[in-house]
Amino acid sequence: MRPWRLVLLLTVFLSGCGYRDFQQLDAERQAAWSALAPLYQQRTALVTILLNAARTLPGADPGQLAQLAQTRATAAALPVPGTLPEDTASLQSQASAQAALTAALAPVLQTARHAPGLVPMVGQFDGLENRITVARNRYGLATQQYNTLLGSFPSSLTARVMGLTLRPALPGNP
Repeated sequence: MRPWRLVLLLTVFLSGCGYRDFQQLDAERQAAWSALAPLYQQRTALVTILLNAARTLPGADPGQLAQLAQTRATAAALPVPGTLPEDTASLQSQASAQAALTAALAPVLQTARHAPGLVPMVGQFDGLENRITVARNRYGLATQQYNTLLGSFPSSLTARVMGLTLRPALPGNP
């Protein structure tokens, strides 16, 4: 076979291998995590400010505040890595700590909505929660696209040769 035919044949066969798609989708996953991690840290810092302000509220339930302080401490104790953790256990522990923080935050925010001095802070929390939801969904979509590409032919052959595996999704995301 002539060399130019071999080059043409290899070009045709390798053009659909998916290597570049894997690289692009993995970069999208990394970017989505890089957007989500600082939002988690920002929420933890804002919860600290809310706890200090809510202790002076007349209608604040000390039990709810103690629960929020405990879940904030748990979430803060888990470092939010700047680079995406590839192990499922680390990602799930991070997600469960953040879900517990969200659940503990809801009743305290409900009380804070009725305090005139804390209304701007409640607005900050609402905006931050929306940004967290969007970032989580973006990460979930990028992970789903990556995992779908991993299972589709002929990309699955490339994945097998390169040793690529399924990427963990956040609980509650696809």
